[in-house]
Amino acid sequence: MKRIYSLALIFTALGLTACSDDDDDTITVADVETPVVTYADIRVIHAGSDAPMVNITADGASLLTDVDYAMSSGLLEVPTATYAIDVEAKLADGTTLTVLEADLAVAEDMEYTAVALGKVADDNLMLKLIANEEAAITAGNARVQVLHASPAVGLVDIYVTEPMADITAIEPTLSANYMDNSDQLEVPTADYQIRITPNGDKTVVFDSGTVNLAGEMDYFISAIPNTWSGDSPVALLVALPEGQVLLNDVSSGSDIRVVHAVADAPAVDVFLDGSDTPAIDMLSFGEFAGYVNIAEGMHTVTVAADADNSVEVIKDAEVDLMLGYSYSVLAVGSLADDDISPWAFAEHTRRIATEARLNVIHASYSAGNVDVYLTPTADISDAEPALTDVPFQAASGSLSIAPGDYTVSVTVTGTKTVAIGPLAVSLAASGLYSVAAVDAENDTSMFSVILMDDFVAEE
Repeated sequence: MKRIYSLALIFTALGLTACSDDDDDTITVADVETPVVTYADIRVIHAGSDAPMVNITADGASLLTDVDYAMSSGLLEVPTATYAIDVEAKLADGTTLTVLEADLAVAEDMEYTAVALGKVADDNLMLKLIANEEAAITAGNARVQVLHASPAVGLVDIYVTEPMADITAIEPTLSANYMDNSDQLEVPTADYQIRITPNGDKTVVFDSGTVNLAGEMDYFISAIPNTWSGDSPVALLVALPEGQVLLNDVSSGSDIRVVHAVADAPAVDVFLDGSDTPAIDMLSFGEFAGYVNIAEGMHTVTVAADADNSVEVIKDAEVDLMLGYSYSVLAVGSLADDDISPWAFAEHTRRIATEARLNVIHASYSAGNVDVYLTPTADISDAEPALTDVPFQAASGSLSIAPGDYTVSVTVTGTKTVAIGPLAVSLAASGLYSVAAVDAENDTSMFSVILMDDFVAEE
C-alpha cells in the first residue's frame, strides 16, 4: 500500500533529523532552478471613430478598461507568451459584447502596438498589429512611426519638414494608404511641421503647425478620423510610452452654436469681438443657430435686441474656446430681472454606432433644482430619476443611452409632480440629442423645452 505524507510532515521530519546531535549527516535540499521570465511591451490604441468605450482582456484577465476613442494605453510590460486578446465593447445597457478577437504571440524584447481601427457601422472594425524590435534611440534623435488609420481617406502624401517650409518643390517624406504604416524613423531633435495632402497634390488637408520632437522620445503617430471641429478629414493621435497627445489641424478652430433660452426676451442679434455685423441675426426665443466655426481663443459676445441694437442685454461677455472643441452658448436668465448672461459648455459631437447620446440641459430660470426621468412610459410613480437634484445652469453631459423609445419627465427635486413633459422621444443608434428645459414664453409659472440635434419628439 502506497503511503502519502503531507508536505508539513515531511518538512518536520527533515527539521528533526537536521537538528539531531546523534546524526552527523547533513541533509540539504537541492537548489531548484528558477525559471527565467522574459518580457515584451504591448500598447493598445482605440482608433475606431464610431465605436464605444472598450475593455481589453488577455487570456480572460482584465488588461485595460474604459478605453475611449483616441486613447492609447501607453506601453505595458507583459511576460512573453501567446495571449488570447479580446476587445469588449461597453454597451449603453451596461453589458459588454466581444467585437474583436486575436491571438498575440509576444516575443522577448519586442514592442507591439495593437490598433483597433475601422467603423462599426461599416462592419469593418479590425485589429492592426505592428511589431518592432526594442532598441535604444540615438542620442539627440527622436523616433517616429506613422500609421494611416482613417478608412475614409485614400492614398496621401505626408510631409515632415522644418516649420513653414515650402512643400511645393519637395518630395513627400512618405506616402501611405489606409492601414499602411511606416518603418521606425529617427530624426534629429527639433521643431517640425507635419502636413498631409492628397497623393500627388500639394493641397494641404491637415497641418499640425509647429510641433517639437524631443530627444530620445518614441512617437507612434496615427492619422485617425476627425470627429472634432474643423474641415480636416483627420487628426493625429500621438501615442507616447505613457499616454497620448491629440493634434488637431491648426485651422480647426472651435464650433459654436447659440441658443436663445430667455423666455421673456425679444428676438436678438449676436455680435462677436466688437463687430458691427451680427454673427447671428434675429434669433428668437426657443431657436438656436447651427454650429459656426471661429478661431480658438478668447472672444467677446454681445447680445442686442434685433429691433434696436443699442439695447444690449449681454455686453462683451468673454468666452474662451479651445481648438477642436464644440460648444453650445445659451443666453439664459430673465429680462424682467435684468439678469441675462451667456452660459457656454462643451458638447460631445462624436456619433457612436451602438448607442444614442443625450444631453439634458437645465436652462429654466424660474425652476428650482429638478429631477429628470427617462422611462419606458409616462408612469414615473415607481421609477428612479436618471438625474437628480440638477440645478439651474447645469447640463448632464453626453449620456450613453440604449436605442429605443422613451418618455422624458422633469419634476421638482424630490417630488413626482411633472413640471416638464411627459415628452415621448425616440433615440436611435448613432444619434445625438439635446433637450433644454426652459421657462414658457412670457409665463414663468409654466415650463417648456427646446429640442436640438437629431431630436424627434411626439407631443
